[in-house]
Amino acid sequence: MQSFWVYVLITIVLIGIGIGYSVYDSIQLKRKVKTLFNKQATLFKQKGNHIMFDHYYKHISKEEARCIDDITWNDLSMDQLFHRINYHFTSVGEEYTYTLLRNFPGHHVDETMLNKITKDVRYREKLSFILAKLGRNANNDASRFTVHYQKKECYNKLMILVSFLPILSLAMFYFGVSIGIFSVILAMGVVMGLSVKFQSQSDLVYNDLFYAIKIIDTANEIMKLNGRKSNDSKMKSVKWMSYFMLNDNKNEGNIALTMINAIKQMFLIDYHLYHRALAILHKHQEDFAAYFKVVGQADASYSTALWRTTLPYFAIPEAAEEKALEAEEVYHPLLDRAVANDFKYKHSVLLTGSNASGKSTFMKTMAINLVMAQGLNTSTSERFVYQPGIIATSMNLEDSLAKGDSYFIAEIKSVKHLIEVLKLTLPTYIFIDEILRGTNTKERIASATAILDYLNLHQNSLLFAATHDIELTEILTHFDFYYFKETLTEDNDITFDYTIRKGVTTTSNAIELMRIHNYPESIYNQAKMQLKQLEQLNVRT
Repeated sequence: MQSFWVYVLITIVLIGIGIGYSVYDSIQLKRKVKTLFNKQATLFKQKGNHIMFDHYYKHISKEEARCIDDITWNDLSMDQLFHRINYHFTSVGEEYTYTLLRNFPGHHVDETMLNKITKDVRYREKLSFILAKLGRNANNDASRFTVHYQKKECYNKLMILVSFLPILSLAMFYFGVSIGIFSVILAMGVVMGLSVKFQSQSDLVYNDLFYAIKIIDTANEIMKLNGRKSNDSKMKSVKWMSYFMLNDNKNEGNIALTMINAIKQMFLIDYHLYHRALAILHKHQEDFAAYFKVVGQADASYSTALWRTTLPYFAIPEAAEEKALEAEEVYHPLLDRAVANDFKYKHSVLLTGSNASGKSTFMKTMAINLVMAQGLNTSTSERFVYQPGIIATSMNLEDSLAKGDSYFIAEIKSVKHLIEVLKLTLPTYIFIDEILRGTNTKERIASATAILDYLNLHQNSLLFAATHDIELTEILTHFDFYYFKETLTEDNDITFDYTIRKGVTTTSNAIELMRIHNYPESIYNQAKMQLKQLEQLNVRT
């Protein structure tokens, strides 16, 4: 009897140590989150190309064609922008921000919360701690429960009886101590074996469920912090589960958690928790989707607020009710020493200029600012006015080329995609870089004229196109013309100021670049002579 109480005392001490460890961990976490915003740092960021952030977006966007498509996403280097913005505490926030950058309707940052996070230190610290407790869980797919989860799960009620086998086996002591001990060991072995088998088969979904339960608790804390009444009564049975659906992946040294998980395994408790949690989330799918958005929006707002502090300057975009696009001192958010430009849209735009003069960068600057304006309510400019709409591009063709298409076929498919987007009859911003460069000059100019005319005449489109074909400026007279220029320096180098100008370029630098890069002098001289002959031929024709 005395030994029994010794074991009880040891167990209590170990649990006390585990609880103390958790309290200490919580205190340390609070200290860390207090300094992150001013340091412009993240608490903990999981790294690796294997980590995906698009689970939530893929679940909710199956029939939504207005979002940023994969072509535009890659053209604008949106993965780089996402990682630049990623100051989140949670996987939910990462997935929500990814969805924002895809411009999915009905999702946005909370500007009121953004201001409060920036200015109210006490509020920011409380929100940060709530989000930090939830934390990141790489490649977690708890967002699957925001839509109707289709996997069929059969709950076997006989498992209730199986769970009690270790207790029922105590009755065998009536027939003798040896039989009793053997029965208890056998019962525990059977139950723990079934528990291990269940965990191995359902580990991924169980991990998602565990995170989903934590999301509900986190959402309720955030709503309480913001003075909002939660719908906790609808899912109140979930809260008690959060105390039992524990894992020790992040607390491997916590003895209390290890013991609790061992007891759960001994009585097959995870099996029952798993099916009960699934049933509740099935029944209250819409409520969970709302909880997910509460956490996602809060974390995305925090991350955006912190990211804004890293920018030289930014503006809150102004939404126009009619076709409009105006930017003052707009710059590219991914360039460390970006040159800012002013721009005001009146008609579709044809950009000309030499190689590397800034045409592509300017178009990407405008496009990525449109994406940020709609998704993050932020523009890297002094002022930004726009009409909300779809953004579609045809700039980089590496993906199509990797699939085996010729350059021209890849271009044809890419431009055809832009034409298809216009069928949505929504305001559409179209950006095309070096249209149809993969074919001969005559057919390129003829085809480009027809395509750009078609896109321009569509009442919902606002078109930007960059080209080296100056002939297009003589044909498409109803476009506005802008250009970028270069300067040949005294030491035989070429410099660019990356400033947009009204008009058409009168210079080119392809041949001069050959000279600067030490091509044989005979090639350079022959190229210049050939160019002069071609220009004279064009004048005569």
